[in-house]
Amino acid sequence: MERHRRAIRATLWLAFGLTSLAVAEPRSPREGEPRIWRGDRELSLHVSPDFEGAIGDMIFAEAGYGVFLRDGLELRGTFAYTLLEDISGAENDYKMQELGLVAEYHFPPRVRPAERIVPYVAVGVGYAKSLFANVDESAVTYGPRVGVKCYLADNAALDFAAQWRAASADVFINDFVAEDSDLGLGFGIRIVF
Repeated sequence: MERHRRAIRATLWLAFGLTSLAVAEPRSPREGEPRIWRGDRELSLHVSPDFEGAIGDMIFAEAGYGVFLRDGLELRGTFAYTLLEDISGAENDYKMQELGLVAEYHFPPRVRPAERIVPYVAVGVGYAKSLFANVDESAVTYGPRVGVKCYLADNAALDFAAQWRAASADVFINDFVAEDSDLGLGFGIRIVF
């Protein structure tokens, strides 16, 4: 329980830090710069397949829609689906669905390693429901994410991210064990319009 309190506290501090960064004065975008400006909207798709996994074939997919509330600060709604087949050798596949809300802060140009590479930090909260055999569990999920967007054009980017999530119940399956936390890597694409 103490671990969850510390994780919630850290998540709240990260959210506070992102909020305080959002009050910075907006600036005008330059032609050809990545679009992370107030009013821009973004569609995202992340996947993480593993068809040769030790515990079965797995696919994780997350789709999202976000709006930049301020320059560099995005609020995004997400839907994630995880399917892990052949987990027990029977017909009992593990499935999880999650609805979430994510706040992302994209670092300004002065701290970027290159003009087309945009690092970001995020914090998310969601509601997950998992189903495996006769176990039907639901939980509130939360946790941080760090990533980098590599812009191919001013409105399209490849996204690479690492994310840690905790849950109020055991909704994640890792190595045949139900757990209340998960660490994951993912890649995806983002389109800004």
